[in-house]
Amino acid sequence: MNHVNFIKSKYQEKKIVFFIGRHIEYKGLPYLLEAEKLVKSDCVFVVAGSGPLTDQLKKECQSNRVYFVGRLSDQELVWYHMAASVFAFPSITKNEAFGVALAEAMYCYTPVVTFTIPGSGVNWVNLNGVTGIECPNRDSKAFAAAIDKILSDNNLAKQYADAGHQRVVENFTIPKMMERMNEVYKELMSL
Repeated sequence: MNHVNFIKSKYQEKKIVFFIGRHIEYKGLPYLLEAEKLVKSDCVFVVAGSGPLTDQLKKECQSNRVYFVGRLSDQELVWYHMAASVFAFPSITKNEAFGVALAEAMYCYTPVVTFTIPGSGVNWVNLNGVTGIECPNRDSKAFAAAIDKILSDNNLAKQYADAGHQRVVENFTIPKMMERMNEVYKELMSL
């Protein structure tokens, strides 16, 4: 059995809503855990990472479908992204300047759900209605509805997954970033 299938079997083949990140205030985990209570789909929530809020979040979370798995190796991270049906990215402030984990999930063909964050690059990475769903900031109800929408529509999930992967390949890989930097340098040199 390969690693992705092992992860899926570990959670009884239920669809996986995946989060990875530091468990700190601006990552918005309390909003994700509130949304979990409202999600109607038969799924599990896998929360990876750790931080100052971990113990409090574990204590407050009473759901039997939320699994805190701690830190993951780089290889485990790829397997979880590939096993996931949705990547939940509930960051709430512009402290989340870009969202590397968001781009990683999209590269692995995982549809994403984010909040609108004025002044952040998150909503430039995830294009609402193209690569995933963007919800009003801190609106757990809307976040839950977005998760349900993706989990209940395989065609929409595939559409977002394919578009998300393509967006990362076209904009956020090292060769593309170097190409853009060279263009900026050339432009600056011509001033």
